[in-house]
This record gives sequence, C-alpha cells and structure tokens, in this order.
Amino acid sequence: MTFSKINQKSIIANLGFEQLNKVQKTTLKAAEKNQQLLLVAPTGSGKTVAYLLSVISKIQDKPGVQVLILVPTRELVIQIENVLKQMKLPFKVNSCYGGHKFSIERQNFTSPPTILVGTPGRIQDHIQRETFDTTNITQLVFDEFDKSLEFGFSNQMEYIFKRLPNVKTQILVSATQSITIPSYLNIHSPYKISFEENATTKLDLRKVVVKKDEKPEGLLAIVNTFEKGQNAIVFVNHRDACNRISEYFDIKKIPYSIFHGGLEQDQRELELLKFRNGTSQVLIATDIASRGIDIPDLDYVIHYQLPLQESVFTHRNGRTARMKANGTSILILTQTDHLPSFLNEKPKPFEFKEKQKTKTTDWATLSIGKGKKDKVNKIDLVGFFLQFNFMEKDDLGLIEVKDHSAFVAVKREKVKALLDAAKNKTIKNKNPKIKLVS
Repeated sequence: MTFSKINQKSIIANLGFEQLNKVQKTTLKAAEKNQQLLLVAPTGSGKTVAYLLSVISKIQDKPGVQVLILVPTRELVIQIENVLKQMKLPFKVNSCYGGHKFSIERQNFTSPPTILVGTPGRIQDHIQRETFDTTNITQLVFDEFDKSLEFGFSNQMEYIFKRLPNVKTQILVSATQSITIPSYLNIHSPYKISFEENATTKLDLRKVVVKKDEKPEGLLAIVNTFEKGQNAIVFVNHRDACNRISEYFDIKKIPYSIFHGGLEQDQRELELLKFRNGTSQVLIATDIASRGIDIPDLDYVIHYQLPLQESVFTHRNGRTARMKANGTSILILTQTDHLPSFLNEKPKPFEFKEKQKTKTTDWATLSIGKGKKDKVNKIDLVGFFLQFNFMEKDDLGLIEVKDHSAFVAVKREKVKALLDAAKNKTIKNKNPKIKLVS
C-alpha cells in the first residue's frame, strides 16, 4: 500500500487540521522530486507533520522497517510516535529509546514495524544485537539534526548510516541554519526548504531588573501576575538552579513542574504531563526543554539565567510566539547584568499586573494503575469517572493513557470525593489503584 491509496484528508482530519500549512505543503511538493532534503523551520511550524507526510507517501506494500527516524531525545521520540498514532495509519509504528526495558522493544520487533522512531544510542544497540533487519530501510530522517550533533551523537549516527545499505531518501530537519553536514552521510547539495525567518516575528521582549540575589523574588513577582490558564517555562542553565527554584516555590506553595536531564524518564514524562494538563502553570527547566518536547503553546518564556549562545536563546523563545501565535519572552536581570550582544532589540520593562489572590490551579492529576496493555482506553476512563453523580463532563480534563498506567486531570475541588467514591470500583472488571499525583 502506498500513500496514494491512503486517504490524505482522513489523516489531516485525524490530526485536527482543516488543511496543511505552508511548511507542510512546500515540503510535500519538494519531497516528490528530491531525495535529499534539508528542512529548516522553527518550533511550532508543523515540520514534524511535514516530513511524516513526505515519507508516508513513499512507503510500499512490503514487510519490514522502511522508514527510520532518528532524534536526540526520548521526549521527541514519544512526541513523534503520538503524532503517528493520531494519523491512524494502516501500518505499525515502533519507538526505541533508553529509560525502559530493552526486552520489551525486542519483543515488539517480532512483528516488524513499517516506521521506526528512536534515539541514536538505542537504535545502534538494536542494530548491534540484530533485533531487526535494516535492508528494507529506504528512508532516513534526522529530526533535530543540529541538536543530535550538539549532544555528541555523530558517532552513533555514522554507525547506523553505514549499516543501511538501501537508503534512497534522506531528510535532515533542523530549527537553525547553522549546521555542518558530516561527510559520512554523502549529502552534498540537499534541496533546502527554509522558514527560519518566521521564528521570532511575533515575540514581545521584556525585562525585569532585580537586586543581586533577589532573582527568586523577581520570578515569584512575575508568576504572581499570571491569570488562571496562563503558563510559562522558566529556563535556567544548570539543573542546580532548577532545584533551587523548586525549593523556593515549595516554600511559597507555588505549583510547578521541573524538567532536567537528571530526572528518571518516568519522572520527566510525569512532569511534562502535569504541565500539559494544567496541574502546574510553571515548568522550571534546563535547555533540554527548549526543543523536541510535547507541551502546549506558551504565554511566557522566562530567562531566569541568560544563555551564552544566540542559538540557545532562539530555541528557548521558540517555545512561545509559535506559528500564528503571540508570546512574551522575559529576561530576569540583576542590576549588574549586561544584555547579551546578540540581542537585536532592547527589551522593554515588564508591566506588572495586579497580583492574583491564589496560585492554586483548577486541575489536579490522578494516576490510574491500568493502561493500554490492560485494554483500558480514554472512553473507559471517562465512563468510569462520570458514573458518580457529583461528576460532570467539565470536571475532567486531559486524559493520557500509557502502556501500564493512565493519568487523568480532574477538577481539584472534586478530588477527595472522587477518591473516596472510587474505592473498590472496577474498570473493565479490573480494580486499579487510583491515587493523587499532584
């Protein structure tokens, strides 16, 4: 089966789109005539869907892995896998990354996928152990290619590429122009699609100046102006700063999520989930969160610590002011700080609004001890929670179902009654453990 036999309108509808945007239309057209593409577009531009539609169009009706997508982070693997699942394609998709059992991934190759998404290290491991056949792979995508090089994955990518004898199509995807393509890829004059100029066109740049050692207070003053529903990522340069801010927020009883490379994978996923579903309005993060994670559009990006490189500053800001959206970037500066030389405009002072009375969010997150492998889906969970007469549809928020667990956003005011009422109740004849996460 090729993409021509798959209903493109259905895929677009499954993604919740009315039509493709300019990035996606341009990429699809270019992929028809070119086997080597370099796609440069900012975060939020729709480039993931763009290259996925492009590779799907060339998939053939034959067994084995045909498309390999390499990405630098576990979070991006999961995000791409979720997009592919949303498309509801008629073929199998596998994901491979560190942080969960290798044996489970190996078992998944018993029935080989058509599309394989993974991090370079884990895919190299699978190739070395010969858990899947590489000879049918004809399309290779490097998403966040510049970040993969920055993270030091060049050796793994070279190892993988040299063991793909039949690759015809190569797509390099980047959020920045400043990349050097390694010689081992044999890409010399790729067809270039660039939308980078759209990255910061709708960004409002602001600053807050505080006394030395009063950055936490400055950050708190900003957060205290947030209205319900507004959110922000607070970027720092090191995980120690994440921990210091989190300790300060604990004292001040400010709900937050935290995200850095020192957390276990399950915890990282949970922290992002709480941020997505509104349990927390603030995500405190290192630059690992500047790209390749699945989070909602942001109202604010806050630079608690200034980055040293312009590219990092650009990627941070790319989390807000995404395509067709507005956003605000705030720099927290001490009186002795100097603005980075790469700033093209002088930030205006942040205008503090009236302080909000409470920072408790409307939503809380419940974990359910059953998931997809237990045949539990979103519809089952909605039915389970709405069986109680005090629950209404609007009391349920975002529901995310994992392999062996699920997470449900519930109005915070209903949590206690819900936990009491749910005791000894079953979902599909199973008695799951339900508890409050945050």
